[in-house]
This record gives sequence, structure tokens and C-alpha cells, in this order.
Amino acid sequence: MYNSYLEVDLAAIKNNINITREKIGPKLDIIAVLKGNAYGLGLTQIGKFLADNCDIRTFGCASVYEAVSLRETGVNKNILVLGGVPYHNIKPVVEYDFHTPAFEAEYLRLLEAEAKKAAKTVYVHIKIETGLNRIGVCPGSDLDELCEYIKTLEHVKVRGVFTHFIESGKPDKKRTHEQMDKFKEGLAQVRSHGFTPDFVHVSNTAASTWLSDDEITHIRPGGLLYGFDDNFDEKMYSVNLFALKEAASWRTFITNVKTVPVGETVGYDGVFKVTKPTKVATVGMGYGDGYTRTLGISGKAWMLVNGKKAPVIAICMDQLFLDVSGIDDVSINDRVTVLGRDGDECISIFDFARVMNQTHLALMSLISQRVGRTYINS
Repeated sequence: MYNSYLEVDLAAIKNNINITREKIGPKLDIIAVLKGNAYGLGLTQIGKFLADNCDIRTFGCASVYEAVSLRETGVNKNILVLGGVPYHNIKPVVEYDFHTPAFEAEYLRLLEAEAKKAAKTVYVHIKIETGLNRIGVCPGSDLDELCEYIKTLEHVKVRGVFTHFIESGKPDKKRTHEQMDKFKEGLAQVRSHGFTPDFVHVSNTAASTWLSDDEITHIRPGGLLYGFDDNFDEKMYSVNLFALKEAASWRTFITNVKTVPVGETVGYDGVFKVTKPTKVATVGMGYGDGYTRTLGISGKAWMLVNGKKAPVIAICMDQLFLDVSGIDDVSINDRVTVLGRDGDECISIFDFARVMNQTHLALMSLISQRVGRTYINS
């Protein structure tokens, strides 16, 4: 039923996790972050696989909605909601036993009331503000005040302390080290109030590959599980410090082939002007599937047809156009590689990042539900 599909190699994901564990050593555990529909690969399918086959004991989600989806799929592990929780989501937080961030008193007051009503204990991770200025509490008097308030609560217990880095994938690590110093100041302050957190975590995907500190108990990778290392050089190429394998391929199909004569145009607003006879293949996907319009009209993007590069020359919501001039034996219903390997050629997610001049995750998180997901090598 699908015009395009993501093929997810589960064996590659498991191997990436095994390599990561080997590299970080036995003193650290993994919080697997599955936000953004598991970076486009399918939240519930990936979550269940990681829980059942990869010994992942703790998961991170962006929202209560994602966390509930995981729990109702049968993932009976620790689930931490990483983002701020709207107050109307407090009831499912208690009902489903989620860990949530602690950084402001009113949320904690309402959480305590709901937990008391349910006769349950709920767990929070104190979020230390170190520079991102998104959510969190600053070390100093604000953190002291929060800790003192938490100590008055009967049903809310501190289980973790964490922060989030701003630019840990950049070659210059100065700012990350400054954030780490500020976090450790806050961590010491939390401990001075008598809290003994089991979860101390700061490392997103990029920092997971290089940051080492005896205070840390867990790393918090997302894209790293799927072979996407956020560390990059000045050319926006991933340096892939752990030599992981990208686990996802995206395929679609040709729905028409024609030669367009000189003087014609291709696509809306005549975005591509034909200056020489051009063999054009229409493909059954567009920006409605998550392949952004910016990418489609950049003049820099390409797909693979019969193992050869075919430039993307125009895009619509549901279809796009490839220049397949010079590629032999192109026919209707031929498979096209949007992302992944075809013969000797490969399109990496970081090729997208370079063309779009933004993070590779921006594309992966946009891949829509009408793109099928298929799972191999389970």
C-alpha cells in the first residue's frame, strides 16, 4: 500500500548497541532515547525490539504521549520523559509510572497530589540548567529552594539528575566542558541535600562517544543507536567515532518515464527549465512524505537509480522528478534509493545534512506515517 518505505536493519541496531557498550565500558548504562518516532524509524517497533532483544532497561521520550505509546506496546522498563510536562498530563505520568524532570515547584505540587490520590510513589530527575536555557533549575539558591521543597513531599522521590549539552558534536569542546563543570556544581549541591541519585546523565549522542567522567552513570544516545554520530567536522560530515552502521534505508518507485524537450519546464512554477532533451523519471513520493521541499529544489540533492546518481530537479507534495539522462534501462516501477546503498553508491543521512545545511535529524524526524516501515534481520 505504500509508495515508499523505510527498511530498518534491526541486526545493525543491535550491533551498534553492542559496540557502544564495549566502547563506554561496564560502568555506564544506556538510556535509549526514542523521541521523534524513534528518529523516524518507528517508536513502538524499535522500543519493543530494544527492550526484548538489546537489554535496554531505560528509555527516554520527549513527551508523555510517546511514553504512553511505549508502555501500551508492552515496554515495562523505566521510561523518562525528557521534556517539560504540561499539567494536564500529570495523571498518566502517575498511572504509567514515568520518570519526569523536576525543575519547578508547581509541577511537583500537582504531581505529589496526584500520586497521593493514587497511593503511589513517583520518581523525578532534577534537571540542572547549564546553558541551553530550555528547562531546568540553576545551581545556587534556586536549586537549594527546589531541593528543600522536594524534601517535604511524601510521594515524589528524586531518582536522577541530568542536563543537556548545547554543542557537544563540535570539534571545539570548550563550551561542553564548561557546561559539565556547572552540572557537577549542581550535582554536588543536590547531594548535599541528602539525595543519592541512581541516574546521573549528561551525554547526548555526540558526547556519548567521547566524554568520560566518574560522576556519570548513564549515557543518553538517540541517533547513535541507528548509526548517526552527531560529531562532525567543518564539512558537516559525521566522523563516526565508533564506526557504526547506518541502520535505515529509504526506497521508493518510479511511476513514469518520459523525455522532455528543450523549452519545456518541469514541476510547479517551472522550477526546472529544460535546456537540452532530458529523460525525466517521476517518483511516487514528495514533501508530504517528509522529503523536504527545500531539499527537493536545492539543485544539490540526488537519488540512486540502477546504482547511479540521479539529480532531484523538482518536487511536489506527493511526487518528485529525477533527471535520469544517461542512466540505462530506466523503467516504470523500478526501485529508487532515497537513502542507503545501491550497488557501489551510497546516500548517507549526512549527505542530506550537508545539502540542507542543518542537522540530519531534521529530515529523519519529518518522515511521515504514510512511509511504510519494514524491519529486517530481527
